[in-house]
Amino acid sequence: MALTEEDLQIVPKDGIDPTKPGKYETLLSDLQGNILKGHGRDYAVHLFLQFKPGQTDALKQWIQNFANRVTSAQKQSKEAERYRKEKIKGDPFVNFLLSRKGYESLGFEPYQIPGNEPFRFGMKNDSVKNLLRDPAVEDWEPGFQDEIHALLLIADDNLVELLQTVNQITRELYRLAQIVHREDGFVLRNELKEPIEHFGFVDGVSQPLFLKQDVRKAYLRDGFEEWDARAPLSIILAKDPNGKLDDSYGSYLVYRKLEQDVEGFLRAEQFLTEKFGIDKELAGALMMGRFRDGTPLTLSEIPATVTNDFNYDLDKTGTKCPFHAHIRKSNPRGDTGHVESSGVTQSQSLDTERNHRIARRGINFGAYDHTQAKSTGSGLLFLCFQADITNQFNFIQASWSNINNFVQVNVGPDPIIGQTTPDAERNQKWPKKWGEAETIDGFNFPSWVHLKGGEYFFSPSISFLKNLTSIE
Repeated sequence: MALTEEDLQIVPKDGIDPTKPGKYETLLSDLQGNILKGHGRDYAVHLFLQFKPGQTDALKQWIQNFANRVTSAQKQSKEAERYRKEKIKGDPFVNFLLSRKGYESLGFEPYQIPGNEPFRFGMKNDSVKNLLRDPAVEDWEPGFQDEIHALLLIADDNLVELLQTVNQITRELYRLAQIVHREDGFVLRNELKEPIEHFGFVDGVSQPLFLKQDVRKAYLRDGFEEWDARAPLSIILAKDPNGKLDDSYGSYLVYRKLEQDVEGFLRAEQFLTEKFGIDKELAGALMMGRFRDGTPLTLSEIPATVTNDFNYDLDKTGTKCPFHAHIRKSNPRGDTGHVESSGVTQSQSLDTERNHRIARRGINFGAYDHTQAKSTGSGLLFLCFQADITNQFNFIQASWSNINNFVQVNVGPDPIIGQTTPDAERNQKWPKKWGEAETIDGFNFPSWVHLKGGEYFFSPSISFLKNLTSIE
């Protein structure tokens, strides 16, 4: 029996158990991996393809055959379980995703193409760029300026084996598609082997959780008293219009290459340190909302307790964690319910906020040692999955991170990912002392994260890929 809309809306108490999938069995077998849970490999290569004209039939046949190598959610789970128990590594991890232009190039009619509006428009569309305040396409890296039809994501823990796999796939594609761009990514780690980004902050602490293993791990570490990290499938799955099974689903992927100006960020951190006479780590936390070890700023003025079980109920005025801080802007955890003029209950506000969540699946590029990263050349290959780009990534970026007046009036944009018009001031209100109300503004820090290109994709069901030549 197919999953119902109610099944997608319900948050399973213990998460979905792929070892005993029950009603989710068909879904997991037909859904690509990396959606419900990150692929977990240390290295990845992203190949951006443009299909060659006159090769449609041969290309469809190649994709159909290649579908046997695409990693399903079910296979990903089985390989992860085997590795945990026996330390036996799995096959190379593979995703295959299409852009709207890719569907059209393969001959699909409009009614057969996934219908989310930003996906249909593409990231280069003027209305999308204006909404997100993205730079002009002419300022993107050349490969991203080209028309992109598909994204091939290949990942492995063994770099040599990964490159061998990529070389083999590249040879197979030679007559069928042009690789217009390539990105090589890796997991950056700190001294404790924790994944971090190039500013040095532990990454991936907060994610919506769908699977039993992840739910159990998070609950045992933090609990869900103040913040429930579990999420319904409705925020990440979209029905595949061309799937062949009752539960054929996919997900929309937002891909953005974000270059980080590490030197600029560190200068700003030092400026705040000297201006307020505070510890450098606290200065960094004022911008990020967490300390580098993951301690939430709203809970402590020093690195102390790494947890995701927190909200801002005890910091409604933003005297501890500024309203503009990155993690508060992009995941306000009930903040909208604290605004008296909102006209809705706090519970309703929280439910609405939680439906904007995205599943981040990014990986780093550039310097392998974050302490050696400069103003250019390093950063994050940002990937996130969702059911609705309009309501999720685009909303977070345009209506939260970029906005001066969210969650309260005149708090300034997100200093990390907030994008403003070129002539706009980027003022934020910085607390003079943690936990006290007096603030200073007027610094107008520049942006330290710059978009170098990207695109919107759909991750189709595996049954669609395996039956591509028979779909008319």
